[in-house]
Amino acid sequence: MKESIPNLDGTSRIYAVFGDPVAQVQTPHLINPIFAAADCNIYAVPFHVTPKYFAATWDIFAVLSNLAGIGVTVPHKVAAAARCTTLTPTAKAVGAVNSIQRGEDGSMHGALFDGIGFIHGLGEARAALGGARVLMVGAGGAGRAIAYALVEEGVGRLSLLDLDSASVAFTRDMVNAVIGRDVAFAAGPSDGWDYDVIINASPIGIKGNARFPVPENEIRSQMLVADIASLKDETALLRAARNAGAATSDGNDMLRAQIRLIAGFAAGLSAGTSLC
Repeated sequence: MKESIPNLDGTSRIYAVFGDPVAQVQTPHLINPIFAAADCNIYAVPFHVTPKYFAATWDIFAVLSNLAGIGVTVPHKVAAAARCTTLTPTAKAVGAVNSIQRGEDGSMHGALFDGIGFIHGLGEARAALGGARVLMVGAGGAGRAIAYALVEEGVGRLSLLDLDSASVAFTRDMVNAVIGRDVAFAAGPSDGWDYDVIINASPIGIKGNARFPVPENEIRSQMLVADIASLKDETALLRAARNAGAATSDGNDMLRAQIRLIAGFAAGLSAGTSLC
């Protein structure tokens, strides 16, 4: 143990990661090297926590003074938000969190980094968002946080497409309330495909046989195309975008940016500040 974790000692703090299942989570192996590089004596450890025991587990961990925070993945993001002392504006609007910072007094501060992680992950392509006409497919889960971040970046119009009309309505109303005007709309069948930015925030491309709704011949070189579903394999959407010469971003861009933000939050920095 000393050879694999040489700096683990009585002053070490834990960043617990709750999920059900939890075997698939990438946070520990991605974030621990960031902690080490920044000389932070914090270690991320996964815990398999079922919904039945989520509240009890939360209560136990929340009273541990050497807890740096808690990361949550499915299905705990909404339940965790309800138990936080404070929420960032994004987390409050969406009603979910994916990272919680424990204060010295035991208070629990929740944040949601899906949206800002997506924005930071775009790198220089982020500049394309100002005034852009954006189509986002997928209006639930991470899509809501991304929608919030997009309107903060000043997109001109956000069209939302999802099989669940209730998810579209929730996301539309949420971001329009945030910006104070109508910038988000449900995408209609007669709208066409004349967009500057296309985002896949749905499982299309990695799950099932569904095809992305935008025809490949409608993707142009001037577009920015992002697909957060693309982690291990290139999706058909990204392949078409690259063939067309469009700028692209995949789920790994978002994940890497988000992990750095989560690391900063766990280390006690303000939400939205990268550790390195």
